[in-house]
Amino acid sequence: MNPLKRWRWWAILALPILVIAANSIGPAGWREPVVKLLWLSWTALCVALAHSARKALFDYANGRQAWLKALEHPIGAGLAFLGLCVVAAVLVLAFTGFARAQGVPLPAQQLAPLVVQEIEQHWPALPRRSYVGALIEKETCRSITHPQCWSTTARLKTSREEGAGLGQITRTWRADGSPRFDALAETQALAPDALREWSWDNVYTRAELGVRGILVKLRDCHARIEALGVVEPMERLAMCDAAYNGGWGGLAQDRHLCALTAGCDPQRWFGHVEHHSNKSRTPWQGYGASAFDINRAHVRATVLLEPRRWRYAQWLGV
Repeated sequence: MNPLKRWRWWAILALPILVIAANSIGPAGWREPVVKLLWLSWTALCVALAHSARKALFDYANGRQAWLKALEHPIGAGLAFLGLCVVAAVLVLAFTGFARAQGVPLPAQQLAPLVVQEIEQHWPALPRRSYVGALIEKETCRSITHPQCWSTTARLKTSREEGAGLGQITRTWRADGSPRFDALAETQALAPDALREWSWDNVYTRAELGVRGILVKLRDCHARIEALGVVEPMERLAMCDAAYNGGWGGLAQDRHLCALTAGCDPQRWFGHVEHHSNKSRTPWQGYGASAFDINRAHVRATVLLEPRRWRYAQWLGV
């Protein structure tokens, strides 16, 4: 029988592939399936793979014939058919486990309740909660097994710059040693009461204040972007991530440049603002990438469901 004429192949293979492909094409809200639907699609695809694997392993065993024999009640045929079912079930579990393997760092699992608590207290309307996990991973993890991954002691220090803690909050100095920029003080000014105890003396020890600082900074950015007319949550999330990495001024310049370009909509990041910037496109020495590439890669690494947000959905929410 032609497999294309059988409904089960369309139900467990073609439809899930279409859903997964739609999720991969772009980050617009209507293209991002609800997590359970996407899990269901992957699971259905795994069922198809398991069925194919079972057929390959037991090409001499005809399930249809065994089924027909089982209807005649012969014990041998019935047990053979039961054996095929057991093998298929094991393969489904194996494939599904592979599809769902996400490798959430142990420190992230330990801090997840704290992150959820901070979100509930300081920004319950956060559009994509899993983004916070992706952001912390991007900022602190050279790899998910690195000692500083999801650690409050994560630190990037040069003679002119220091990035500290879970959000890599930054301060810089001029050549003469005088302060040039202090993101901690800037963020603290946005919520003086909530961040009253936060300082450079405890930035490496107070995890809850580090997470709170991330939320306050992002919350302010979202409010400012929304006031400028960007209403789609994923577009705001992408723009604010670009601002988190490259500064509000950089985002404002990028949107302005987009507005001056025919066919570019400054209210949309994906396919529009993301392609326009005055940031240098010359690779930085020691980084192997330009300021533009680093900034855009940061958005792709944290805002899209893959590669990072997905693994934190079950811990923080979608």
